[in-house]
Amino acid sequence: MHKTLMIFGTRPEIIKLGPVYRELSCRPDANVDVFWTGQHMDLADGLMELFSIEVKYSATDIMAEPGLVDKAGRILKLLGEILRSEQYNSIVVQGDTLSAMCGAMAGFFAKVPVAHVEAGLRTFNLDAPWPEEYSRRVIGIGAAMHFPPTQDAADNLLREGASPSLVHVTGNTVVDALKYVQNLIGSGYVPHNSDIANVPTDKKLILVTGHRRENFGEPMTRVLKALSQLAEDGDKFLLFPVHPNPAVRQAVADQLGDCKNILLTAPLRYKDFTYLLGRAWTVITDSGGIQEEAPTFGLPVVITRETTERPEVVTAGFGHLVGSNTDLIIDKVRTLTAGSTPTRINAANPFGDGHASERIASILLGDVNQPGRAARYNGAEEKQPALMSAGGP
Repeated sequence: MHKTLMIFGTRPEIIKLGPVYRELSCRPDANVDVFWTGQHMDLADGLMELFSIEVKYSATDIMAEPGLVDKAGRILKLLGEILRSEQYNSIVVQGDTLSAMCGAMAGFFAKVPVAHVEAGLRTFNLDAPWPEEYSRRVIGIGAAMHFPPTQDAADNLLREGASPSLVHVTGNTVVDALKYVQNLIGSGYVPHNSDIANVPTDKKLILVTGHRRENFGEPMTRVLKALSQLAEDGDKFLLFPVHPNPAVRQAVADQLGDCKNILLTAPLRYKDFTYLLGRAWTVITDSGGIQEEAPTFGLPVVITRETTERPEVVTAGFGHLVGSNTDLIIDKVRTLTAGSTPTRINAANPFGDGHASERIASILLGDVNQPGRAARYNGAEEKQPALMSAGGP
């Protein structure tokens, strides 16, 4: 019996680890416990039930700590207590959050092998995204198993010296989650959030999200200015589920609160958001997760960041990096909504086929021959990483 501790705290982690949890729970040779740090209490509404996740350990008071240092200290202390009381064969973390980094550090200190889902993403800039780029690199140093979603991400790890035998290209588990939810939605879906009933069917729906720390202040002001001008076009309707961070909420309310053709809502349940992705003409976002979700729908995404650790979305033709430049945002959205029907990108999904969680579970439980293992890195063929930044590669 392989006993695993799965650690997550934010909404994206639950979405991306939900399929892995479901897959491990179905394996007769696996036992999985969950530690939830509760970083996204409001945003996680309904997700545990959606993926049938049973939480064994939780620390929903962590967000009351005043800063990242204090939050990290509290998470590490609790994980130390758990790892002293239970014997685990592996720890599974996902992505680049504080929860993931602390989970990886605790596993390394306790000599419990750490498996990193969505490993190898890089912007090569510790300030963007901050502090996520730092967290990913810290996790990568000590992880015993790396599950990069793409070959580009695997190449980053191999370039940094990761052993090829420990690097497995699996695809991104967010594709698994989306396909699972799409099957649940089916036809005739009635959204949980009644606000969605107010979305006009005679206008071009634009989904908007924003929460990155590097966009706080003047960059966010420029993005919100672009949104208000797009709303004035008259043919578009912008739906903006507002992140609960006070800095985001206040800025959005101040600049968009009275705008016509903009609907500000509380964060949406994942099924509702998936439903809207299927209806949208485009998405304006600084979210990494939505950059990965959009290709499942063939949906173009306008990325309000200066660079992205997911360059595949740009090279595959789905993503458009515009930073916080007001004019670039407006021009790109108007181009993408110029026709009479929504634009859909007819290209392969760069983030996988929807079977990533199956590969991860098999490798975690010892099937090292599972397809997806990274090729040995040949230094003679080394190439500079393709840095994607606003305005082009």
